[in-house]
Amino acid sequence: MEPRDPSRDVGAPAPVPQEPVRTCVGCRGRGSRSVLVRVAFVDGRAVVDERRILPGRGAWLHPDPQCLAQALRRRALPRALRVAELDVTGLEVG
Repeated sequence: MEPRDPSRDVGAPAPVPQEPVRTCVGCRGRGSRSVLVRVAFVDGRAVVDERRILPGRGAWLHPDPQCLAQALRRRALPRALRVAELDVTGLEVG
């Protein structure tokens, strides 16, 4: 006998939608989109995508200067954004 699917019960509560999970390129920790900051590549520079709508690839970081420092030390931002050269001057995530 197959297990009964509770979502098919009349009057059963709808499943709670899960928020997308992303990985921080600095510490490699996981977190929801609402917790992490998206960094995008615009005109040769890394910029914080506050509205999370800029086109192209994005890299996700915790809003912690240590995660940014770790990502820069490991050269994870250019790798995540798939670019050879990346200007990170003025980039602040905290």
